[in-house]
Amino acid sequence: MSDRIFAGLMLVFALYYGFEAYALNVPFAYDPLGPRAFPIFLAALLAILTLFILFSSELQQIDWPKDRLLVKSVLVVATLVGYGLTLFGSGFIISTALMIALLGRLFEATWLQSGVAGITLGLLFYALFGWLLQIPLPSGGF
Repeated sequence: MSDRIFAGLMLVFALYYGFEAYALNVPFAYDPLGPRAFPIFLAALLAILTLFILFSSELQQIDWPKDRLLVKSVLVVATLVGYGLTLFGSGFIISTALMIALLGRLFEATWLQSGVAGITLGLLFYALFGWLLQIPLPSGGF
């Protein structure tokens, strides 16, 4: 039953995503199809696949994680949501370093290992995306 609940939620997301993609309006067209075509295609594909799951005749029993694994799974999702919420406020480097350090602790690294990995990867990813690929990244500033 949980696969159908998930499929229903994904169908709602696909409809919302398709609506937002359709409302996308760019004053200049750099592509003959425009910037809306690909997101609308993705929304339609997601909707079709979720409808397939919803109306499938096979129900599989899902074994949900128990106890400690369930808590870790929820904490991983909470960490990623927190990363998304703090990214623009505190900036790419700080948010990424903190997220990687927290995920490292969840996967049982020491505080030192998590901290070093977080700072190193935060700076490395900023150098890669910000300088090398010249992708604008949030600099922070509450």
